[in-house]
Amino acid sequence: MGTVAGAGLAARVRVGRPVLVAVVCTFPAAVPLALLGARAPLWLIAAAMFGAGVASDVFGVLWATTVQREIPEQVLSRVSSYDWFGSLALAPLGLLLAGPVAAAVGTGRALAGCAALVVLATSAALLSPQVRALRGGTEPPSGATAP
Repeated sequence: MGTVAGAGLAARVRVGRPVLVAVVCTFPAAVPLALLGARAPLWLIAAAMFGAGVASDVFGVLWATTVQREIPEQVLSRVSSYDWFGSLALAPLGLLLAGPVAAAVGTGRALAGCAALVVLATSAALLSPQVRALRGGTEPPSGATAP
């Protein structure tokens, strides 16, 4: 449900700094993890998951449209491949380590650690001047052809 609402919201929202807003939209992913680790009530976890779903789709739409707008057409498929590779390359390692870490430190602490990693990684991304400075525009990038 949250992702459907997020896609609807993202289709209507116009932001001046799309990459900055997209990166900020990754913070809510930490909330359900922290709530699960704290054994919060189910309704609160469900509400947090809804919010994380909204934020996730806003991120996805802003990221995809910014990549489409900023990357020249002749290298777009290569850049997209590297983007997906970077996004998914370490996922198997995370899955491999999740069980042993949870067994060693406890499920609650492992979930809290995951939430902390989301916050830490998002905060690190915000340190990049390119993330904070890139502005949305309507002009195609140099070398690209307008539709």
